[in-house]
Amino acid sequence: MPSKDFGEDAAFLLYLAPVVISIIYGAVQWAVTAKSSTMPVEAYLIVAKSPYLFLVSLAAILLAIILEVRSTETADRSGIIEANIRRLQILAVIVLIVSFLAALDAGGFNFIETISLFVNGRYPIIYSFFLIGLSLLLAPREVFGNLRVSSLPDLLGMLLVVGAPVLFYLGIRVHLDFAACAFGSLIVGIIGLVLLLNEKMLAPKKPAQQPQQKQPVSTGVVTPKQAPENTPEQKA
Repeated sequence: MPSKDFGEDAAFLLYLAPVVISIIYGAVQWAVTAKSSTMPVEAYLIVAKSPYLFLVSLAAILLAIILEVRSTETADRSGIIEANIRRLQILAVIVLIVSFLAALDAGGFNFIETISLFVNGRYPIIYSFFLIGLSLLLAPREVFGNLRVSSLPDLLGMLLVVGAPVLFYLGIRVHLDFAACAFGSLIVGIIGLVLLLNEKMLAPKKPAQQPQQKQPVSTGVVTPKQAPENTPEQKA
């Protein structure tokens, strides 16, 4: 079994690998495709539609979880899994933000063109869905079996953020008005971010109350004192 420090360091690097590799790959394609001040559309789509990058990213995340769990004592693995659940959800949001910013640059800071590129990229959205699904599979009992009210805004916000571009894509597929689809998906994404960032404010955890010790109930009945038994000297 690898050491705990090695497992933590390797997992940290593997979690960063998908984002770092995507940025490097995008920069290379940017330099090869065209030397311009903004990322070319072709370069963005090559990176966003690369199945090899998608598979490498999936393998990196799975290997990170396996290494960290295997390098931890059995008694501490529950806490490690809970920490990885949160990391997966944060990474899903980071992937969406980085991909959207790259699409914004490739689209010449045109909102309509940016949304179109972001949706056509596909793999960042699918990858984020995979991360959210994996986080739910790691602890289905905590999410569905023992669902607490304080976790509902966090979970709902994450689903809305990931689902906003999907709603836009579905709206375009059924030939709805482009502006209406873009505005509706934007509103859904903003609501998701508000719920996600203000989860503690919307549903603060109540401090645990210590159980009060019950006082014995007085019955009001006075037990008579027992008379002392006569000793042999008193009988004499």
